[in-house]
Amino acid sequence: MGDSAGPRRRQGAESESRPAPALEFGQVIARATSNGHDLEALTRPLLEALAKLSGFESTYLTIFDWERRQQDVRFVYSTGSIRVTEGLKLPVPAGLSSEALSGVTRSPVELDRTYPDSAVARTLGLKAYVSVPVVVAEHRIFGMLCGASKASRRVGESLISVMEFFAQIIADHVTRAQVAATAIRADRAEEQLHSRALFLAQAEHQLKTPLTVVEGASVILLDRWHELSEDKRSDVLSMLVRNIRELARNVDELLLEARADVQARELMPVRLDLKPLIQRIGDAFGNVSASHDVVVESPEEVLVWADPAALYQVLGHLLDNATKYSPEGGVIRLRAVSNARDVQIEVVDQGVGLPAGAPVFEAFQRGGKDAVGGTTGIGLGLHIVRNLVMAMGGSVAARSNDGRGSTFTVRLPLPTG
Repeated sequence: MGDSAGPRRRQGAESESRPAPALEFGQVIARATSNGHDLEALTRPLLEALAKLSGFESTYLTIFDWERRQQDVRFVYSTGSIRVTEGLKLPVPAGLSSEALSGVTRSPVELDRTYPDSAVARTLGLKAYVSVPVVVAEHRIFGMLCGASKASRRVGESLISVMEFFAQIIADHVTRAQVAATAIRADRAEEQLHSRALFLAQAEHQLKTPLTVVEGASVILLDRWHELSEDKRSDVLSMLVRNIRELARNVDELLLEARADVQARELMPVRLDLKPLIQRIGDAFGNVSASHDVVVESPEEVLVWADPAALYQVLGHLLDNATKYSPEGGVIRLRAVSNARDVQIEVVDQGVGLPAGAPVFEAFQRGGKDAVGGTTGIGLGLHIVRNLVMAMGGSVAARSNDGRGSTFTVRLPLPTG
């Protein structure tokens, strides 16, 4: 329904529309511009005011998607028999660029021939039609502010000026929002770079110790092989093997974190029945860890919005964590419940609990010495869990249970529609 030509075009007929008094006009502007950063809250009062000022049966804002070559009828205000549908998508004519064109005047008779995207205007039998571009930075057309009516009316220069003023208000708002969004993206990118730099520094520290031991042991064996007793050689070789294995584990965890970081950017959430997934992973860990009893608790159906592979990985890390820190014979509970707000998945163990205030979801954090004991790893599992859960639009928290053990709670969104 939208127009896609230059800064303005209009069709004249009988009665000229007259703008409202200055006081009312000022109140409309004040009400629209006081609505903060919401484009809808800004635009709807302007469309209503434009309809009252012009007598148009329908006023609306279209927004261009230049990559897809289509325009979207975003917001509509209608008072008459013309019904323009919000969300209506129309193709952009071939040859039309995103740069603003010089102003022209067109009548509905010519719309379908000159501007193919407005062919529907003639079908509706319009007698008056006006569109003014919303032009943002670098002279790009963001959208069109439009008015249409089946009744003939003369559209004067005063109304065109009002429409151009309204279009400029919208353009200024969009430009400010785009600048703010760019600044936010820049801040996030800087924060991510800083976090990654810290991560790499910590990773270097984690790898340095076993590498130093491996290098030292290798030099001893190479330079002093014939001087060492058989028992000493055996001790040095055992130390070498232990640190090579630790180094391999650390590298594996770092690679897993890197893959998870990429995975978090490429998730494909779907409507998912949670019960079969948690039953499958609960059974898998119950079979692998014979010294622990994994109990799955879930209603018949729990629907969640999540990426199946990422969620399976999240629960795998949490169950692996629970088996590491729980005593033999301990019970690990995996349960899921839903409410009106979200879906909650809990992994409850009977281990040593969590140190107060420990940042367990940060990279390379493994809790206190009592919690870690003789378990292996460099503390990336829960960091991966947090990143994947957040990428799915959820959150994760951890707490110590009263008396014994800990509980990890994952919250994920409900499916929409």
